[in-house]
Amino acid sequence: MQCEVNRTLVVKKKFFFLLVMISTLSVSAVERVSLDSLRANWSRYINQTVEITTPLVVCGNYYDSLILAPERIFCPEERAVGLADGDSTVYHQIAAHNRETTVCLHCRNSYYNTRTGDIVRRLRARVTGERQLLTGKSIRTRHITLKPLPKRKRGELRVVGANIENYFADLGGYATRRTTPEQQAMKTRKLVKAMRRMKADIFALCEMQMGDRAPQMLLAELNRGAERYDYVRTAWPDKDQIAGCFIYRKDRVRPTGEWLSAYQDTAGHYRPRMITQAFETLDNKGKPDGRKMIISLNHFKSKSTRRRQYDTNVKRMENADSLLAMLPVAAEMMEDPDILLLGDYNCYTQEQPIQTIVRAGYTDLLQVFCPTGYSYTYHSETGYLDRCFATPTMAEQVVRVTPWHVNADWYYSHGAYKLRDKSHHRYADHDPIIVDIKLR
Repeated sequence: MQCEVNRTLVVKKKFFFLLVMISTLSVSAVERVSLDSLRANWSRYINQTVEITTPLVVCGNYYDSLILAPERIFCPEERAVGLADGDSTVYHQIAAHNRETTVCLHCRNSYYNTRTGDIVRRLRARVTGERQLLTGKSIRTRHITLKPLPKRKRGELRVVGANIENYFADLGGYATRRTTPEQQAMKTRKLVKAMRRMKADIFALCEMQMGDRAPQMLLAELNRGAERYDYVRTAWPDKDQIAGCFIYRKDRVRPTGEWLSAYQDTAGHYRPRMITQAFETLDNKGKPDGRKMIISLNHFKSKSTRRRQYDTNVKRMENADSLLAMLPVAAEMMEDPDILLLGDYNCYTQEQPIQTIVRAGYTDLLQVFCPTGYSYTYHSETGYLDRCFATPTMAEQVVRVTPWHVNADWYYSHGAYKLRDKSHHRYADHDPIIVDIKLR
């Protein structure tokens, strides 16, 4: 009996040591390597599990993969002159750097809980090809600390420019074919929650449905509990088309005079997308206090998904030329030189339409206050598509300009809203631009 017990103990010890040897071999099979060393010789590590010692940043968040790099990558046109304006060595260098430094990690990740900008440390994954990694597990990411919403000081006027991404009251038409009533209601709740947190006096909104139904639907929720906001009526019919819209707090400001479009003499679809309106501020008794400003809201031609600005640059240049021709007319008609330009210009900082506006004498306030920021992420590259310009007299009165990163960093799929999400994040794909002004 004692011999059988001893034999059993010997077998268990052998089995235990075998497990220890297997685990030791599996641990030793995982080679620790920096990203630079991995990039220098991808073929050596094919089908091998490695632990990347370099901290990585999530640059792109997709359903079944993450795009990782040592730091956030910017669109080349944000930092260098693009090919539309002539060949640029710096442009090619940035584009090559973005390609070489990014890796694609295929994983089963909780994409709603991962956002671009998150940090990944000590990543273990199998190398399946050049710049291709695979892991069967979800990975842990560390959220970066987001900057809080800037506080407005007493006496300042807050204006927000935002693309709200196809906010339609009528579903089933332009860009809303996959949207359900439940998703529409959730989008409204998110947008209203974000607008209430921003506490702006004027919202200059792109991609609102033409007509009165969409603004009224938004205001019905925004004014719930206190009827503070109204919108500028443009007498456009309800139509399956996007337009610009001004929503303002009626106890602090009010529109004055008629609105003006950069395409005033045409009936094309750019006319409702590029509008200008003057506003005057009100005192505590609701009477004009003598201060006013002009806001020009513009939405330029969108980019081609294949070749970025090259296919549509001509049309955006036409948008810029029409805008620059209209602004002096607006200043004379509305009797005010203080003009603030907001909206989605669909152009990065170094692209030709933006530089044309700057050369015309308008200050790019984003480059003054936050030149290293961004408002949009596309194909894992960040940059400013949403702009903020000002005439010289207006620029002197601006005290703060900042993008609020409430949208661009979060995962989004048009038909995959997380309906139980009660946050104000990702009501659209663009970050709003917040402008605080001390009007004289």
